[in-house]
Amino acid sequence: MDVIKKRIAELRRKMTEWGWDAAVTVGEDPHNSEYTPKRWCQREFISGFTGSAGVVVVTAGHAGLWTDSRYWIQAARELEGSGIELHKMVSVEDKDWIKWIAQNVPAGGKVGIDGLCMSMNEAMQLGSAIEAKGAKVVSRPDYLEELWPDRPLLPQGAVWLHEDKYAGRSRTEKLSWLRGELETRGCRYMFLNCLDQIAWLLNIRSGDVEYCPFVISFALVGPDSVELFAEISKFGNDVLAELKKACINVHPYGEVGQYIGSLKADGRIMIDSGSLNYETGKAIAGTFGQENTVSGESPVELAKSVKNDVEIEGFRKAYIQDGIVQTRFFKWLEEKMAAGDKVTESDAADKLHELRAAMPDFLDESFETISAYGKNAALPHYTTVRGQDAVLEPHGLYLNDSGAHYKYGTTDITRTVPLGPLTELEREDYTLDMMAMIDLAMAIFPEGTPGCRIDAIARRPLWQSKRNFGHGTGHGVGNVLSVHEGPQTIRQNLKDQPMLPGMITSDEPGIYREGYHGIRHENMILCVPAGENGFGRWLAFETLTKTYLDTSALIVPMMEKKQIEWLNTFNADVFDTLRQELTDDEVAWLAVKTAAVRVQ
Repeated sequence: MDVIKKRIAELRRKMTEWGWDAAVTVGEDPHNSEYTPKRWCQREFISGFTGSAGVVVVTAGHAGLWTDSRYWIQAARELEGSGIELHKMVSVEDKDWIKWIAQNVPAGGKVGIDGLCMSMNEAMQLGSAIEAKGAKVVSRPDYLEELWPDRPLLPQGAVWLHEDKYAGRSRTEKLSWLRGELETRGCRYMFLNCLDQIAWLLNIRSGDVEYCPFVISFALVGPDSVELFAEISKFGNDVLAELKKACINVHPYGEVGQYIGSLKADGRIMIDSGSLNYETGKAIAGTFGQENTVSGESPVELAKSVKNDVEIEGFRKAYIQDGIVQTRFFKWLEEKMAAGDKVTESDAADKLHELRAAMPDFLDESFETISAYGKNAALPHYTTVRGQDAVLEPHGLYLNDSGAHYKYGTTDITRTVPLGPLTELEREDYTLDMMAMIDLAMAIFPEGTPGCRIDAIARRPLWQSKRNFGHGTGHGVGNVLSVHEGPQTIRQNLKDQPMLPGMITSDEPGIYREGYHGIRHENMILCVPAGENGFGRWLAFETLTKTYLDTSALIVPMMEKKQIEWLNTFNADVFDTLRQELTDDEVAWLAVKTAAVRVQ
């Protein structure tokens, strides 16, 4: 941890030089991405914390990391000996760090930020919180670069086209739709900052971001053309020619601010201040003026979350592919354990990758596999580190959370399986979590219901046994985009986005006991119409996942009859769907795993 202490000390020297009373590092990139390219892993650089969410605040006398409950255990381990204090937030949306700064900044003080890597909204919230003390926010783009001589360069992944036969809509169709949306808002332009939105809108992909096939870029959509800012060297002539057909012009990535400054504003522009970085937002306001800058949630966010028929069929196919992979993986794992062979968490993750990579149309993993045995699974976002990972033993529970991008869809699946004898508490938690996952899968609810109002359906079996979990129950999944996408979410935090037919969302309640075990069962569910009557229109879920659910650890008498019936129907469907794609040996093994549980 000496290296972290040295970096904090050097930052404090720079803060004195710049006249700052506090320095904030949010760990985001200029595009508000969840998965951050190495160049912008600034939170990790300054603190050593490798989680995907958190804020570091450094003052002359204090250094702190604020992160949510998913990372409390991990952060405590990674910060040990660094001199950085862990501040626990309940939810990733909490802004406790802003409150802390407001309480501790001196009158007339300066709070430094990297305005390229903080959203306009967050910067404005911070500014408002410290305004009463006469303090102000000061932006210094890339301020950590002076401490980071070997900072990674921009990624250079080649750009490729996401074909219409997988997207279901051409880029020309999508642009026509977006221009219509802008017209209804009285705007001629829209500036897009989020990488997943640009990739979806223009049907382009790349390997710039690990696990997310995005092109690092900005896009300015006008009435007749699109100005795309990205490294031109990444575009082949064939890709440029296809983009040109849709009047998409490519400019150097670093020239976005200069281009905006050179524009002659001839209308209003729409931005999403919740994701647009502070520095670019200032440039847009400088050109168009505050009166001609319309801030609102990007219409692209909702449009890409509602999958069309082509995309839905692609997802179905992807989950069949992954069902084949997972059947082979868990069969391999069971045989290894029975033979007494040594298998580490990393060995298991490697084998799963090997099996996926052999499948037709496989592109990449959709996130880093969580391969966690025993107490390690109590960390919801555990990272497997070779050489420091656990050896799987023929008892207890093993959790595997993994996913893949195929040409036609993206997967995310968690399975917790017994490796041998279990304690009664492990079986009880395993059963309760299975009941929770099944209850959400069976949910029927009125049209217009947001995810926050159905979250309790999954938590009911846990709450009745006085158990709970700190993360959300469900997140959206992009189509060969990010494995996490909005705007829908199933979690306790209030959010008014209704669940809509075509949305694909995870169903993943969990139970975590620090130092003992972690359990999570995760399927992917598609929101579908469920009929109409005198009380209104109704919605339900169709489960897309085709990976069996292990029933051997269940305490069946704890379950309700309808839960057992759902489970038997699900496993029977998995068997019937996959049997034609498996060898005779694999079919025989899967038949045992999917055998019906007797209703008590």
